[in-house]
Amino acid sequence: MIAHIKPQRFVAAALALAVAFATVHGSAGDAERFGLFTATLDGGNVRRILSDPQRELNHAHVSPDGKWITFTRYNRRAWNGIARETGGYAETEIMLARIDGSGLRSLVPPRKGIAAANGRWSEDGKAILYVSTDNPGRRGQINRIDVATGRVAKVPLPGDPWAADPHARGAQLAISVFDPVRQATAIWLADLENTRSRQITHPSVAGIDPAVNAPLGDFDPKLSPDGSRLVAMRNLGRHNWHIVSVDLGSGAERDLSAARTVDGVPEWSSDGRKLVFWHVDTADLEKSGLYTMNPEGRERKRIPLPRGHFYTLPAFFPGDGSGRDARIIFSAEKNPLL
Repeated sequence: MIAHIKPQRFVAAALALAVAFATVHGSAGDAERFGLFTATLDGGNVRRILSDPQRELNHAHVSPDGKWITFTRYNRRAWNGIARETGGYAETEIMLARIDGSGLRSLVPPRKGIAAANGRWSEDGKAILYVSTDNPGRRGQINRIDVATGRVAKVPLPGDPWAADPHARGAQLAISVFDPVRQATAIWLADLENTRSRQITHPSVAGIDPAVNAPLGDFDPKLSPDGSRLVAMRNLGRHNWHIVSVDLGSGAERDLSAARTVDGVPEWSSDGRKLVFWHVDTADLEKSGLYTMNPEGRERKRIPLPRGHFYTLPAFFPGDGSGRDARIIFSAEKNPLL
């Protein structure tokens, strides 16, 4: 089950906002309910590039040449006709569009009971790595699709782990791996040239978080631009998600979040000077949104985006650095209470 390898993408935050969402999830008639936006890091130049009245759009990333985007679209609908991440990853698809939203097409079309989600561009921009459960056991595996030809191949990982969340730098592929014995998830680094792998994080937590029905442990690894570090988000249970940083040389780990908080899905700027991430303040929902901080966890700052949306899953544009004019792409859902 993909429920054991994802997790259900920061579902802790979604549940924290359940009361706020209740008033706007009753129908599927809003043509701009879900959207993908771009903006600059100072909160300016906000632009909607795609929208959908019924299907959530997220995990958007810009191609290395800045001309294309890939993202995940959800198709498994709830009783109210809305398809969203909290409903699971079955029938997800990998989408492709130009940076202005034109030329939209399904690169990996949806199939009943099959996940195709969380795509990341290869460094040369010719392919997309994504999570798939297209196998008899519905185990999480990493696939690679060639954008030009549509040819799909499974990425051979050492030990054939139960894998998700691919992020590659050169021959190094960071993935989150679910251990069905411990019922926990940790970050592994696979060397694709030498068919070797090693465990990077060793979270002390294990088991299933009853608050969100997802494993405890680490998810969404992102390798730094120079390949010396990675960041990931750690589910500690009961709406307590932290961002952790790991030095790949020494193995030293640093927790970048407050003692009890909801931080997650960090992404590096191209110069390695900033992280952008998603934060939910369960005590004051209006403080929830997209934030930045430096890789040591300091200089934490909210990106001042327009009110009226729940913003999630930000990522920097390749090559834009970390100045105020650096661009980000992110997901949003209309919510008049925010």
